[in-house]
Amino acid sequence: MKLSKSKTAMNSSKLPLAKIIWSNIIRQQYLLGVTDQQLCELLDITPRTLLNYRKDPAAITLRQLEALVNSFGVDADVMLKT
Repeated sequence: MKLSKSKTAMNSSKLPLAKIIWSNIIRQQYLLGVTDQQLCELLDITPRTLLNYRKDPAAITLRQLEALVNSFGVDADVMLKT
């Protein structure tokens, strides 16, 4: 069975929303010069939990995401961009 090029390209470009959000969190962290320790304080988590989030970004809560958006001073849409 042969897949069309557009369908194959479409499937390979999809990322789970949690991974998109997490990559944008890391991008904002880098752009703003926020350390991992500061990020843990913003999220009210331990460094171990931060490591777990990196392995499974779906574990971050909406409340924590809201805190990051407010702390980073960005619009929530920034976190959803691919």
